[in-house]
Amino acid sequence: LMAAPNAEKKIIKVSFIEDFMLSGCAAVTSKTIAAPIERLKMVKQNEDELVKKIKDVHAIGVRSKTKLTPRVLKAAEHLLCVGCFCIGTDQTDLKVAAEKAIPVFNAPYANTRSVAELVIAEMIMLARQAGDRS
Repeated sequence: LMAAPNAEKKIIKVSFIEDFMLSGCAAVTSKTIAAPIERLKMVKQNEDELVKKIKDVHAIGVRSKTKLTPRVLKAAEHLLCVGCFCIGTDQTDLKVAAEKAIPVFNAPYANTRSVAELVIAEMIMLARQAGDRS
C-alpha cells in the first residue's frame, strides 16, 4: 500500500482481523499513507458484523477463521486488496474478488517463527521427560 500516484494522499483504511501483533501493524502504518490500522478481535465470525465493518475499508488482512464470503466482498465498496496471513486463500471467495478486480495474496510463512519456537519448546520438554514426570 505504498503511495500510488493516483492516491492523492487520501487516508487508506486498513483492518486486520483475528489478533495481529501490534508491532506488525505499526510497521505497516509507518511505511504507508494508511491511517492507524484497525484491529478487530472476532472469535466467532459474524457475517453481518463483518459486512458493516468492511464497507469503508481499503485493505484487509485476515487469518484462517475469517471467511470473506461473496456477500462480504460485495459490501466492500472501497476494497483494494485482501491479505490472507495463513496457508492459503480458501477463506476468500476468489471468484467474486476477481470480478471486483481485488487482488488476493497470502503469506504462507507468516507464522514460521511461532511454529519453530513451539517445536523447540516441545523438544526441550521431551528431552527433560516432562510428560513422564507429571
